[in-house]
Amino acid sequence: MAVDNVVAFQRRSPMFEVILVPTDGSAVSISAAFKALAFAKRMDARVVVFNSIPAYQYPVYVGGMPYEYPSEVDYETQCRAIAERHLGLISEMAKAQGVTASTRIAFNGAAAQAIVDAAKRENCSLIFMGSHGRSGLSRVFLGSVAFKTLALTHIPVLVDRATAEELLHVEALMRQRAIES
Repeated sequence: MAVDNVVAFQRRSPMFEVILVPTDGSAVSISAAFKALAFAKRMDARVVVFNSIPAYQYPVYVGGMPYEYPSEVDYETQCRAIAERHLGLISEMAKAQGVTASTRIAFNGAAAQAIVDAAKRENCSLIFMGSHGRSGLSRVFLGSVAFKTLALTHIPVLVDRATAEELLHVEALMRQRAIES
C-alpha cells in the first residue's frame, strides 16, 4: 500500500473549498444535501447545489405531435420551476447554517456527465451526493448516477446513503413546503 499520496483532513483545510451537491429532487438527494451542508460548514467550504434536468425530447408518433404534449419552452419552464423549489430548500438550509451556497441548473440527457461537467466548471474539489442504493437488476436497468459519476470524474466523490429515519424527516419537510419529490 502506497502512503505517499495520503492527506490528513484538517478543519479549515483548503482541501475542500468548493463542494458540488447534485440533487434530483428526491428525498434521498435532499437528505444527502443536508449532510453536505453540515460537512461544508465543518470544512469552511462553500457549496454549489446543482440540478441536471433531462433535455427535452420530441415525441415520435406516426401522426405527428399530440396536442397535449408540452412545447420545449413550456417543458423547460416547468422543469426549471420544480428544480428551483428543490434548490431553494437546500439554499435556505445553507443560509440558516451559515454556509455560502449558489445554485446551478443544466439541461442534459446524461445526469452523471452533467454532474462531472458542473464540478469542472465550478472548480469543485469534492462531489457530495446521495445514492438510492439500487442493486441487482434495478441497477442494471435504471443505472446508478452515483456509480457513473465515480467512473467519469477524477475528483473525490462522497456518496451518502440515507437512513429510513432521515428519509422520513426530509419527506415531511418537503410535504410541509409543498415540494414534490
